[in-house]
Amino acid sequence: MAPRIIRHHSEETVAKAILRLMSVCSTCRVAVAYCGKEAHLFFPEKPEHRPHDLRIIVDASETAVKWGLTNPKGIERLLGLTDHVNSLPSLHAKVWVFDDKVALVGSVNLSTSSIEQQFQLAVEIWDGLAVRRIAAWFDRLWDLSTPLDSKIVQRLAGLRPVRLGITFPSRTKGKLPKWRGEAPEPPLAQSDFEIGVTGAEIKRLLQQFRNNECPYPDSEGASCFQMAQWTERNYEKLGHELRSLMRRKSSWGKKELARVFDIAYTNGKAAKLRKPLFVHQRPARVAQSLEFLLQGTGEPYIRFEKVLASDGYKLAGMAASGLSFLMHLWEPKAFAVVNAPIDKALKRLRVRFRASSHRGGQGFKDRTAAVKKIAELTKLRTFARVDHFLDGLGKGHIG
Repeated sequence: MAPRIIRHHSEETVAKAILRLMSVCSTCRVAVAYCGKEAHLFFPEKPEHRPHDLRIIVDASETAVKWGLTNPKGIERLLGLTDHVNSLPSLHAKVWVFDDKVALVGSVNLSTSSIEQQFQLAVEIWDGLAVRRIAAWFDRLWDLSTPLDSKIVQRLAGLRPVRLGITFPSRTKGKLPKWRGEAPEPPLAQSDFEIGVTGAEIKRLLQQFRNNECPYPDSEGASCFQMAQWTERNYEKLGHELRSLMRRKSSWGKKELARVFDIAYTNGKAAKLRKPLFVHQRPARVAQSLEFLLQGTGEPYIRFEKVLASDGYKLAGMAASGLSFLMHLWEPKAFAVVNAPIDKALKRLRVRFRASSHRGGQGFKDRTAAVKKIAELTKLRTFARVDHFLDGLGKGHIG
């Protein structure tokens, strides 16, 4: 008979025990009542140190959220760790099961305050029979629970709280280990859309695009298509200039910031009213955010939404259209140009996205996918040419 081993942990040691046990298991079941916005800190930062099969149950009921017991941001970050996050109203357990070999049962919620502001106790159990019974208990609860996704989290985030999360005076010596990198974000969905315009209508619009005189003042009688070719060459030059600027980012001053802004809003005169806001930021901070946007790791559309909205990366004066244009210049075959005229053109082409999302990255990803499809349908091939085609359609130059 295997020896029965029981260890106890306080708030000072329980987080380290969880990370230690999780880093060597392939299956982990977690049933913890409530989670704070930093719930992800209870899990290893490196994906290779996390179990392949990770299932989490929390109480994400409207009641728990309204009373400040569960934070929707924390759920969103858990979804960035695993697709298997479920909700079970009235859950009050705090249980972890690792590979059906070890269980940890205690009083700790998935919150920083549980470790740093409250006295806790957890028991680490190495008893095969007891652990298997706890795992079976978890599986029964899993069958009773409901899967969570980004849409549900968005709805929960919109609830008006009855009270904010409870704050305790920080009296314990417990510390929750911090991540060195970014907090996890749930993956974006696959783009799902349909284009309602007929092939005959596209053919008619293309004929106008190739033959109509472009109404821009600097077109000098050129057709919209000829101006699209010029636009493509101009974007290539701007892309080379942007790369040159990024190579010299350690020596940026206000002059370089002004040039970056002018590149981002090459086609946006009204946006340049925000230029002073952008230029008066610390050059090092702007360089750091743009390096993350253009050269960071992970899904680029998630990096886009972080720079668009996250306090750590947000750039004053720079909106979604400017950021998307910089990303297009950096990787012209990967990202479309997205702005108000493009959105108008997509509506005129009866592009319908089957799922709406509050996430800026999802919107950019969906529009890029739609513009890529339009490039195929029109045989214009490159995003730069399609940009000019859609810009003309959105502004009424063709159609």
